[in-house]
Amino acid sequence: MHVALLGSEQDPQIQHIAKALHQNNTPFYFANTQHFGSTWKISYDPDFDDGLIHFNSPSLCDQPRVTFSNTQAAYWHEYLPGIPLKAPRDNAKNDASADAQTQGDRPHDGESTLLENAGWVEQERASTLLCWFSYSDIKWVNSIDAVRSHQCKPYQSRIAGKLGAHIPYTFVGNAPEVASQFCNNMRDVIYKPVRGGRTAQFVNKQPNMRPLLNALLGERPVTFQKYIAGVNVRSYVLGNDVLSVQIDSSELDYRNDDNASVSVTLVPGDVKQLAIKICKALGMHWCAIDWRKSAKGKYFFLEANPSPYFLKVENDTGLDITEKLVALLVKTS
Repeated sequence: MHVALLGSEQDPQIQHIAKALHQNNTPFYFANTQHFGSTWKISYDPDFDDGLIHFNSPSLCDQPRVTFSNTQAAYWHEYLPGIPLKAPRDNAKNDASADAQTQGDRPHDGESTLLENAGWVEQERASTLLCWFSYSDIKWVNSIDAVRSHQCKPYQSRIAGKLGAHIPYTFVGNAPEVASQFCNNMRDVIYKPVRGGRTAQFVNKQPNMRPLLNALLGERPVTFQKYIAGVNVRSYVLGNDVLSVQIDSSELDYRNDDNASVSVTLVPGDVKQLAIKICKALGMHWCAIDWRKSAKGKYFFLEANPSPYFLKVENDTGLDITEKLVALLVKTS
C-alpha cells in the first residue's frame, strides 16, 4: 500500500515527508498536479470503481502504476494548475498579431481560441483528477472538501462558532452601506480577502468612508473584521494531539515579518479540545488553527488551514510534527 504525496516533488516539505516515509519503510509516490498528463496519468473505470495512476518515471514511484485501491493515504500539500498553453511565435503573422495587441486591438482569433481552449483543458484535467480525489477508500489528509472549506473562511468561522469558539465581529460582502456602518462601529478594523491568499491590512479610518468603500467593494467583496489586540497562537491538530506555538511579530500579519519569532506554548485544555472538535467538524485529519489570544486570555478563532506549512516551525521549536503526521498517514483506522 502506497501513500500519495500531492504537490511538487521539489518542494522541501514534500521531500521531508517522503524521507520520513522512506525511513518508516512505507512506499509512496509523488503526484504533482502541474504535470498531470505529462509525467503521470490516470485511467479510471467507474463500473469497477477503481483506477490506475500511471508513472512515466521511476523517480516518481517505485512501480510503473499504482491502483487507487492500493493507495492507503494521500497527503494534500498543494494543488498546482497545469502549465498554460502558449501561442506559437514562429512566423510573421503571429508577430503582427502581437503588434496589434500592443496597440490595443483585440487578440488574433487563433490566440483567443487558444486561451479559451486552455481554460477548457484545465477544466477537463480537474474533472478527471476529481475521480481520484473523491475516491473514498483513500485516507485523504486532507480531503478536497476540507481544502474547499478553507477557500471560504466565513464558512469555517460559522462552524467554529457553533462549536463554541469566539469569533471576531466580522462583515463579509460588497454592500458599501453596510460595510460603512460596520467600520464606523468599530475602533480598529482590518480587512482581508474572503478566500485568502493575501495578508490582512488595517482599514484607514476616515470621517467619510463611503467613497473608499464604494471603490474597494465595487471591485470585489471583502472580509472586514474587528481588530483583536493580543498575540498570535497557532495550534497544529493531528488527530487527537495538539501542538501549539506562539508567534511574536511587530507586524499586523506575521507572514509579512521576516523577523517573527516562534516558541512553544501551552493552550488551556478547553481550547485544545475545541481545536480537535473544529478539525473534525471541518472533515480534517490534521490542520493548523490560527488563534488571536487577547490580553484577557480569550482565544479568538481566525481560520483552520488544511495544508499548512510546518517545516520551519518544527526546525525552530523542535516540535515533532512530522512523526505525528506520518503516523496519521500510515495508520489503517
